Amino acid sequence: MKKIQQILTFFIPITDETGSRKTVAVGLSTIFVVGTGIGLLTPKNPALTPPYQCISAAIGYIYFLSWSISFYPQVMSNFQRRSTVGLSADFCVLNVLGFSCYTAYNASFFWSATIKEYYKQRYGPDAEITVQSNDVAFAIHALILSSITLCQIAYYGDEPGIWSIKLSKPTIFIIVSILGVCAMYPLLVITHRGRDNVDYEDDAIGRFNWLDYLYILSFVKIFISLIKYIPQVILNFKRKSTVGWSIWNILLDFTGGMLSDLQLFLDCINLHDFRSITRNLAKFGLGWLSIIFDIIFLVQHYCIYSSQAGYDTAEDTVQSNQNESLLPAADIDVANECGEEEL
Repeated sequence: MKKIQQILTFFIPITDETGSRKTVAVGLSTIFVVGTGIGLLTPKNPALTPPYQCISAAIGYIYFLSWSISFYPQVMSNFQRRSTVGLSADFCVLNVLGFSCYTAYNASFFWSATIKEYYKQRYGPDAEITVQSNDVAFAIHALILSSITLCQIAYYGDEPGIWSIKLSKPTIFIIVSILGVCAMYPLLVITHRGRDNVDYEDDAIGRFNWLDYLYILSFVKIFISLIKYIPQVILNFKRKSTVGWSIWNILLDFTGGMLSDLQLFLDCINLHDFRSITRNLAKFGLGWLSIIFDIIFLVQHYCIYSSQAGYDTAEDTVQSNQNESLLPAADIDVANECGEEEL
């Protein structure tokens, strides 16, 4: 246990739950330096012109590191406290589903020769896909870490196991609906035929095709990003505290969102094609959604509930059933839950 604690101590900047100016400055500066170095050493996008190739790569890996590292503070906080108090189960489940869709979207555009061909069929032979290697790496990494966080809710609950993950009825309805669409559309692609009696999976022109399916997955991710933070915002409000919800998760997510959209915008300028934004709405939309909700969380942490920022983690390690969902329509007695959780 001591060795594990020593390893965690190495990451002091991102385990500072208060988010002090000193640790924020040290942590973000380190990420910017490391991200720039990785960007300069890795292969560049051949469609971009030098020297902007290097700038784009550096921005890409800074935002990749910011967004990727943002998952670790919450995982380490849960581990140190042996509790998921202050963390919404609804948020975690929706996060896993969203990043599953986002991983499939990015991986297909980056690796699938068929999808690349469909893209050129629809948008022209000179159209360039803006999904880059760091986008794929981030999506896969985010899916893994989101899954670990969800497993922590199951492990640290009153009843260790999947039954500790208690979701609201609205969340269950949303998940079932999304899974239904994701399963039904491929069947339409495979079984339906196009205007020229050609199987839809053979081109990007038909009413149902694989290219549009990937766009559906991207819209699912954007939709989930739009709603997944709502339970966490409500949880913080009900508890009058952000204790248990890592501020470093927010600081790094905010940095990643800003740089993600900056990279996409600058890439479009370099390619002289702003239609790339509409063709990669998932990346553009995710960046802005992250920024909006992160501002809300930052206001909660630093302004509204700032008196709780310097809490003693020892007071927050008592296990209780704190993983109940908090969507507005949830059939759970939130008032009683908040009374038990209040610090």
